[in-house]
Amino acid sequence: MIKLKQFLVATLTSCSLAAMSAPLLAAELVLPNEVAASHWKTAYMNEFAAKVDKRTSGSLDVKVFPSSQLYNDQDALAALGTGAVHMVWPVSVRIETIDPRLGAINLPFTLTDKLMGNQCYAKGLTELMSSYVEPRQLKILGLLRAADLFFIMSKRDVRQMADFKGTKIRVIGGRVFLDTIRALEASPVSMPASEMSTALGQGAIDGVFTSAGGWAEMIGQTGKHAYYVPNFSLTTYAVVVDKAWFDELSEVEQKAITSSMDEITAKQWKEVVVEDQKLIDKMVAGGASFTQATAQETQAYEAIAAKNKKLFANEYPDVLPAMDAIEKRCL
Repeated sequence: MIKLKQFLVATLTSCSLAAMSAPLLAAELVLPNEVAASHWKTAYMNEFAAKVDKRTSGSLDVKVFPSSQLYNDQDALAALGTGAVHMVWPVSVRIETIDPRLGAINLPFTLTDKLMGNQCYAKGLTELMSSYVEPRQLKILGLLRAADLFFIMSKRDVRQMADFKGTKIRVIGGRVFLDTIRALEASPVSMPASEMSTALGQGAIDGVFTSAGGWAEMIGQTGKHAYYVPNFSLTTYAVVVDKAWFDELSEVEQKAITSSMDEITAKQWKEVVVEDQKLIDKMVAGGASFTQATAQETQAYEAIAAKNKKLFANEYPDVLPAMDAIEKRCL
């Protein structure tokens, strides 16, 4: 009996020591992504994962799933709060479905690289947008630069606003974008990015409102003519996290996520401008045309934007004044 007790004590002691020395299982941060593994957004996600791993000493394992391996961005947004997804970086037009006040950042001539390059303004705007989704147990940690959008036409070489009349233009969706295209007397068509090149080639649509990446990597020379209105539509990716999950993390893990995101956001705005220009240059070298609206022509688009902003302000009167207050405080 004494030997048995000694054996049990020794066994329990060794098990306890083994348990104490065994590494704790890392918590997971599941981060789906609908763009390809080769896209620069995926590269920034992988950089984010490496930073968080280092700053938490491996206690938080960020798993990136590109190319819709797990979810596309819209479905990933819907999965936040279920435990299946913890973070997603969708194009900001997607989050208008959560709260229409978020459409403010998609209004024409609203965001600029200069504004978002000011860290005080970028942080203040992020906090304002986050306040609209936090009652839904979501949190916005940052706004990344998606693209400075422009028009890609298959046959019509647009030179002025009147050239859009009667055309069918593909947009990603969202009320603000749809209203913008209608204001040009064109018909907005919402369809997946994977279908826009074929639709353009077959004449089902006349043009696409998209990014330099969308032009170079998805449409190609099917879109012969590009037309760009400076600052007309600077789009963002919203970094959205499951708030309940985030609030339960340790202080070290929360800080690792926010500091890593802040670092990436600050440099990403500058780096993507350079990458976009490289893609535009590549398309022009391949025979496509790229026309930029003159300052006088741009004024006509600004007049349309003012009307759209007024409609938005009438419906959501507190949003734009709050954004203006941030700008006055920071610039």
